Amino acid sequence: MAAPVSRPLSGAQAASPRPASRQAAQVAVADVRGTVVGHAWRADGSPYPQARLRLRDVQTGRPTATAVADDRGQFTFDRVPPGAYVVELLDGTEHVIAIGPLFGVSRDETVTTFVRLATKSPWFSGFFTNAATAAIAVASGLGITATGSSGLPASPQ
Repeated sequence: MAAPVSRPLSGAQAASPRPASRQAAQVAVADVRGTVVGHAWRADGSPYPQARLRLRDVQTGRPTATAVADDRGQFTFDRVPPGAYVVELLDGTEHVIAIGPLFGVSRDETVTTFVRLATKSPWFSGFFTNAATAAIAVASGLGITATGSSGLPASPQ
């Protein structure tokens, strides 16, 4: 069984002053980064082995890391900066075929999430889902809190 692999994308590292030593650099990174662990599933609920995944920062819209799930569909993204993210499931041509739920990562936190392939749906269903996700992401980037039908916040604070 292969271990999950997580790779930061080039240029995704946060700019920061260089610490005096390598050990200090490791401590500085460990102090501000979180971990994302999750599962990739097929539409029938079975694991999606060797799934290709991408972590996307919804506030900037930029992908921050990629990973390949293990034989049980499990994946990990290490050293994730605090922020709001979604996990995208990719096909062999790097096209997004599924998006997991929106979640936040805080300092020194481990977050668990998932991504699941959907059953076939009408062509227009993805349009409204993506539009709502984009609107929530833009609003949260401007400091506006979106609320759901329950009156509770639906966007990161």
